[in-house]
Amino acid sequence: MRKVVDAVPVSLRRQVRKALPAPVWQQLRAAAYGQTRVHHAWRKSRVTMLRMGSGRLSDGTVALELQGEPYIAQKVSHFRSSEVLARHLSMVADAFEAHDVPYFVLDAEPERRRIVVVSRKHRGRALEVLGKELRGGPTYIAPVKDRKTRNPRLVGRSPLPRRADVVCVFQVLASESGGYLGGPELGCDLEFWRETSHSEPAAFNGEPVPAGSLVMPRRNRWADVITPSARKTVLRPVDGTPRPMLETIDHPHLFQVTEPIDVVYTWVDGSDPDWILRKAEAQNEHLSRSAVMHALAANDSRFVSRDELRYSLRSLDMYADWVRHVYLVTDDQVPAWLDTTNPRVTVVSHRELFGDRGRLPTFNSHAIESQLHRIPGLSEHYLYLNDDVFFGRPVSPDLFFHSNGLSKFFVSHAKVGLGPAAPEDMPVMSAAKNNRDLIVKMFDRALSNKFKHVPHPQRRSVLRDMEQDFAADFERTAASQFRSHDDVSISAALAHYYSYATGRAVPGGIRYFYADIAREDTPLRLKSLLSTRDFDVFCLNDHDSSRIDVATQAKIIGDFLSAYFPQPSSFEKPPA
Repeated sequence: MRKVVDAVPVSLRRQVRKALPAPVWQQLRAAAYGQTRVHHAWRKSRVTMLRMGSGRLSDGTVALELQGEPYIAQKVSHFRSSEVLARHLSMVADAFEAHDVPYFVLDAEPERRRIVVVSRKHRGRALEVLGKELRGGPTYIAPVKDRKTRNPRLVGRSPLPRRADVVCVFQVLASESGGYLGGPELGCDLEFWRETSHSEPAAFNGEPVPAGSLVMPRRNRWADVITPSARKTVLRPVDGTPRPMLETIDHPHLFQVTEPIDVVYTWVDGSDPDWILRKAEAQNEHLSRSAVMHALAANDSRFVSRDELRYSLRSLDMYADWVRHVYLVTDDQVPAWLDTTNPRVTVVSHRELFGDRGRLPTFNSHAIESQLHRIPGLSEHYLYLNDDVFFGRPVSPDLFFHSNGLSKFFVSHAKVGLGPAAPEDMPVMSAAKNNRDLIVKMFDRALSNKFKHVPHPQRRSVLRDMEQDFAADFERTAASQFRSHDDVSISAALAHYYSYATGRAVPGGIRYFYADIAREDTPLRLKSLLSTRDFDVFCLNDHDSSRIDVATQAKIIGDFLSAYFPQPSSFEKPPA
């Protein structure tokens, strides 16, 4: 039902919402997202039946519901998706090695399910070994179709899928408080390849198939057929442990991203008394010059910190720990909980970043964006994030970059206004118009769309080139202490279009969730997000349009984030 609702255009949903009485709309929304009392009672009954049917759960497990299915989950005190992927591979590979089941690892790319290959003639033996070695724990085996798991079976308590050509072995993991952390998306895929008993003529793959060849059960990155001469394996490290892999596959795939990728956060603590004083003084000086300032150029909500940065870093640690280094850009502010001794994090002050450029102190994110590429030690490829953006599930580097260096960008449906930038425009709109005018002037091409609130893939060399081509615009924006209708939005917008126009970026696709925390239906949408966890990234933004008081907003966000990301990251100081 939810997928049907999400497929309806947003404009139509808004019309329906306006036409219906609020209570009716809320009930329809709750039904669509599976959040009615009936839905909750039904799910609770299924989990209760699982508990009863499974006997007494051990202290280290908990019964929970995931995407409509009840599971027994293993509680863990530490969670990283890369480590879970390695753990699931070890469960399968160690069992096979202990019982001499021939296998090899075909693929093990970052943040993707590992693929283990076994000849179909050994399928019965392989499943028997897994049943013997993995029974007694909360481990599942599920057939895989179209990359999705179907009809999961608890090992030792249900018959194993004897005829499936691809199965996924996994555990569902939960926090110590019982919240869902990860499941089949982090499992290990076991593929049973058909072994030819006699030679076959060239077919779909364009080469003869000798007897003893392995033929794939589904498409993969590496091979359709593995001939006897190509079946030789050698031990190579996979997740830190030597595993058999094909000798002929001895290099990373051309499409695999191997370049280092950093992350840059911009952050401010709007409750800091010293910072508040600096902002007030700068604002008074700005107004004393009779300078025009839009109401949203320095509104308090832009600087409110609800501890989002802590949870955004947790999301990075959980779901994108392939990131090499994190740079936190601040106005000489450091979160009290941040472990600055962590070698993977560096705090960069505005003074260090701007040097003798611009005008400090600055309260303009556009100005800060204009200088990010100057961070010492920053990699060529990096992601620019605001602290209200979170990774929602395991993501791989190729979601943001191509292996040949091209970056990706994610276009929004929101359009740039057709008229010129004006003081009465919201700052985000005037900056978009100024970006458009620069692109038109340089490339004689027009643009029409804004961008989604997601991690922004960047290339340092692109920003350097832009600074030369648009020197006056960079200088003017850097000197603007508050958002102005003369600004350009560099990292979050202009860089994408400039990169595309110069052949260094292409449009990408990303599964994205956006929530205005001021909307009345946001709590319901967050409940659904918490239960499904099926978005790559999500953003919790504030539009200054709330019918919900600030304290209630803070509680809603705090409860949601602590449930979604319950475990401290490696970037946090250990508890006293």
